[in-house]
Amino acid sequence: MTTETGRKEIAGNPHDVLQNASSNPKPDSNPAVPDNFESVSTERWKTAQHWERSHWVNTQRARAKYGKNFIWRVLTRLGLRSKYRGDDWNEWWKSRFDGYGFLPRRISNALEVGCGPYTNVRLMLDHTSFDHLFLSDPLIRTYVGFKLTFVSEMYRRAACILDDHPLEELPFASSYFDLTVMINVLDHVRDAHACMNQLIRVIRPGGWLVLGQDLTDDQDVARQRGTEGEIGHPIKLRHEWFNPWLDSGAFDIHQHRILSRAEGRSPEGHYGTLLFAGRNRA
Repeated sequence: MTTETGRKEIAGNPHDVLQNASSNPKPDSNPAVPDNFESVSTERWKTAQHWERSHWVNTQRARAKYGKNFIWRVLTRLGLRSKYRGDDWNEWWKSRFDGYGFLPRRISNALEVGCGPYTNVRLMLDHTSFDHLFLSDPLIRTYVGFKLTFVSEMYRRAACILDDHPLEELPFASSYFDLTVMINVLDHVRDAHACMNQLIRVIRPGGWLVLGQDLTDDQDVARQRGTEGEIGHPIKLRHEWFNPWLDSGAFDIHQHRILSRAEGRSPEGHYGTLLFAGRNRA
């Protein structure tokens, strides 16, 4: 399906998608997949969000079985485990961004969009501090109920502001944030183009953007078709898609590179990984 603006959009019935996923259908014999799927219907996006929520709720339930959370607390007090439980490749991304050591020691207003249940900003606190932290995710009201997580503790301590708007509808003022973080989020959204515009809009002059994204080509899409994970990741982007925002001269670039398939965290499903960190010149 092509929208009035000419951008590729995928439609789909959520019940059909879930039913097809559970029966594990074989890939189409004639995929004819374009380079980028950058938007989907609202219905398809809601299906992806339902899958994402179920995935993390089930993960948390499994982690809490047999008193594991109590045991974790004991081990934490003994110094044998970290304070927060759970990691969605956040440590991996931290290492690829060199520990976020390029960030200022103190940041006034920080925003992570699509923060998920565990966040990436929690690992930035090894190097920097935030005066005001904003955590944005359409599922944040679910994630805040997870035990032993950074999100739940920051909320309990009134040390962050939570936002559950879709990224396409960020409610924040323009040029407000000194740091915006978006790591592996765009494959979960409804309209990637609108999301990038919103993200750039809220960065203040001199503010930092930290962006990471798994990249998908035609072969990857064909390989993923019919798998369970495809439901939760409807958007498929190549590295060239980001050029209008990242190669426009709008940023003083600290890091901009594409990891090869072999260097990525999921080589079976992604031909590369985008890493970008830069300061807004505007």
